[in-house]
Amino acid sequence: MDKKEILDKNKKQNRNNLDEREQRIYSTSFGLGAIVVGVLCLVFSIYKALHHQMFYEFASIITAYLCTTFLYQFKNLKKSYYLIAGILTGIAAVLTAILFFMVYA
Repeated sequence: MDKKEILDKNKKQNRNNLDEREQRIYSTSFGLGAIVVGVLCLVFSIYKALHHQMFYEFASIITAYLCTTFLYQFKNLKKSYYLIAGILTGIAAVLTAILFFMVYA
């Protein structure tokens, strides 16, 4: 095979795969989306707190997101503090979800 055939074959194989630039953009978009969700949860939580209402649902969303993020980082980076943070935020997510269902049941 010559160089052109090898490149064409490689293009066909990688047609559905993201290149490094596309992967970075994809990852960044999810990070930005998470920031927006976090800010909205915070704003809604503050609003509900100022009106003397419970806001467990928003705390549950944020802590579940953080738990997932920390556990994924631990899985890939093998740093124990990500595991500890993941477990703690996971416990917080479960507790806030339980409180939500207890309050609104």
